[in-house]
Amino acid sequence: MYLIAMSLNLQSILVPTAIGGGIALILGIILVVAARIFALPADEKLEEIRAALPGVNCGACGYSGCDAYAMAMRDGEPNAAKCPVGGKETAMELAAILGLSPPSFVPQVAYVFCQGTTDHTSKRYDYQGITSCASAQGLFSGPNSCTFGCMGFGDCVAVCPYDAITISDGIAHINTDRCKACGLCVAACPKELIQIIPRHYNAYTVSCRNKWPGAQTRKNCKVGCIGCSRCYKVCPSGAITMDGPLAVIDQNLCTHCNKCLEVCPTHAIQRGLFLGEGPDGKPMRSKKPDDPVSPTPAFGSPAGAN
Repeated sequence: MYLIAMSLNLQSILVPTAIGGGIALILGIILVVAARIFALPADEKLEEIRAALPGVNCGACGYSGCDAYAMAMRDGEPNAAKCPVGGKETAMELAAILGLSPPSFVPQVAYVFCQGTTDHTSKRYDYQGITSCASAQGLFSGPNSCTFGCMGFGDCVAVCPYDAITISDGIAHINTDRCKACGLCVAACPKELIQIIPRHYNAYTVSCRNKWPGAQTRKNCKVGCIGCSRCYKVCPSGAITMDGPLAVIDQNLCTHCNKCLEVCPTHAIQRGLFLGEGPDGKPMRSKKPDDPVSPTPAFGSPAGAN
């Protein structure tokens, strides 16, 4: 009786298992056959375009990611130089795949428009909240005396995939040699201090975003733009405009003549881009104020495009 009972128990287990396995096998075969019958042909051009892109999916090209940019180019997007991360080599490769003329490619870099270090600004209160620029911004625009300036809590550092951003003396600095201009830091900055500009190692920038009247700016930051318009008046190429009390330099029109730097009373205008750490352990610029002046064609002119 015991053996008969065991045999029945095994049959009650094995039979359903075999039936279930058989059904699964049949369904699997059906799925494989259906996949082969209804398979879409591979889009070889799309795959080739996608393989040429870096795959960062940063959106700096203006599309949602590399796949979207690849599909747009396959469908007729004429600009193969929209990927700053891939650089000139990627632009040339894409142009070759699409049968386009070699594109004019201007290398780009992210730049922090602020000099409000701990030496140049002070604290209005002792912030003890979450170590985040986005959080601090919600509390009276942050603890610094300049409410337009960098708070230095590192939201941009956290999102940078290239280890290009460091915090030094209370503000963010971007290492131009590491930056790929993906734009993730631009989106992360709650004060909109970071912008993508042409990667020109002789760049002139008004490193300030302060919109206060001059007297209030001087009170809260030693190197802020006070809206005196001296740079605007001496610029021979029309590259400088006044956004209210703030001077703004159009990098595509600037010829690097140095005239604006010579007349700026607060040193809000700086020359050169940030590189890695210098001998003193602090970020150094690609150009120093006493370096020889070397005027160049504007990026916006045919001679200035690479």
